[in-house]
Amino acid sequence: MRMYMMINIKGIRELLAGVKGKKRDVLYPMEAESVLRAYGIDLAKSIFAGNNLKEVIRSAEEIGFPVALKLISPDILHKSDAGCVYLNLKNRQEITKAYNDVLRNAGMSNPHAYIEGFLVQEMIQYGHEVIVGLATDPTFGKIIMFGLGGIFVEILNDVAIRKIPITALDAQDMIEEIKGYKILQGVRGKEPANLELLKEILLKTSRLGLEIEEIGEMDLNPVFVNAHHALVADARIIIHN
Repeated sequence: MRMYMMINIKGIRELLAGVKGKKRDVLYPMEAESVLRAYGIDLAKSIFAGNNLKEVIRSAEEIGFPVALKLISPDILHKSDAGCVYLNLKNRQEITKAYNDVLRNAGMSNPHAYIEGFLVQEMIQYGHEVIVGLATDPTFGKIIMFGLGGIFVEILNDVAIRKIPITALDAQDMIEEIKGYKILQGVRGKEPANLELLKEILLKTSRLGLEIEEIGEMDLNPVFVNAHHALVADARIIIHN
């Protein structure tokens, strides 16, 4: 594991200070991507396309269909609930319709919302879906969370939690203690997840939370992992007040 790579902590803090200076506490996707890549956490390929349909289409063609289309706005935080995220768009016609639908849905959700632009992202269609998160507990301080994605985290609350920093053994224990661990090992012919890559993401997330004190919350959800890759498809980072 490349856990002791040099990190430009000063640069990250300057980025976060710039976000706060703009009266925001939630990072835009491209800002969150900069923070995660600085810590060696891999993400799905994405392009910030601005608020222009031609640029959105060009970005989709550069990435290669199918793609996801996500609105970027500081005034609409729960974008999926607002109908501002479209997945598995297969061609120009579908992305054009999605673009117009998102703008309409955004206007219905918040007529005064500022639209920064759109994120065009590759569709990841393989692997297991997991969630990795950071939170700030009033008693224990910064904690890290891991679990399977989908219904496992939303309904069954199948998660493991530790206070940071964690060790490699802690990361292994977190993975093995969730009820869905056997699923990650591969069942009914499904490819197993690369547990070493999962441990690496947990350790890098722990280090990020420890070194960048300004970050109060972080959700990497979903993270898609198979036998060879682990890619973050969506990241939400919130700065402390």
